[in-house]
Amino acid sequence: MKTIVKIAHILLGLIFVVFGLNGLYTFIPVPEYHPFMEIMVSTWFIIVVKGLEIVGGVLLLLRRYTLLALLILGPIVVNILLYHLLIDPRNMVVGLLNSLLYGILLFYYRAYFQIFLTKKPEISSPQKHSVV
Repeated sequence: MKTIVKIAHILLGLIFVVFGLNGLYTFIPVPEYHPFMEIMVSTWFIIVVKGLEIVGGVLLLLRRYTLLALLILGPIVVNILLYHLLIDPRNMVVGLLNSLLYGILLFYYRAYFQIFLTKKPEISSPQKHSVV
């Protein structure tokens, strides 16, 4: 399992770093944009998304702050999958591959995300720290 997780870290990190950088500086030719993507590019919203992709990908490649990387990339993975499922199915493989790799990492780190499934979290008062 650890080998699969390492591979998922590297592949997902590389995908997001490469395609994030490609969104900012086109070095891999892209097909003609769908009108929805045209709107994202023309409003500069794509820069925010690609910046988050690069940050999340680098964190995965460094294997540092992996949970933060998964939190950053989660909504992006869902949006990529939905975009290719519902709007532009040309690169469906990318959406499915991202989802699979993300799912592997999410399953591996599921214990850390259990807290988000708490119905009613406890509210505790801040603890006082004494200065020694």
